[in-house]
Amino acid sequence: MAAVLLALAPVYLEDYRLRQYVKSLVREPAAVRMPDETLRANLLNRAHALDLPVRGSDVEITHPDGKLRVQLKYAVQMDFPLYQVDLHFHPGATSQ
Repeated sequence: MAAVLLALAPVYLEDYRLRQYVKSLVREPAAVRMPDETLRANLLNRAHALDLPVRGSDVEITHPDGKLRVQLKYAVQMDFPLYQVDLHFHPGATSQ
């Protein structure tokens, strides 16, 4: 059991770091006016720097009521000796 937790911990830590980045990104006033493709590229660069398998199609950027809303949906496949599991993550944030 401890070995499984140790194997999963880095993925959850990197997801936490990505969540914090998404929150800080949408808080920036300039981000609301930034083109969606630039935001998407920034998010993908950060995710890849964290070794998370996020693709462009996993990033949803919307602008409800003039606010910026960013949602990511991705999965990380973990292989263990007797089984395989997909961990699903859904980080996101909306500007104020």
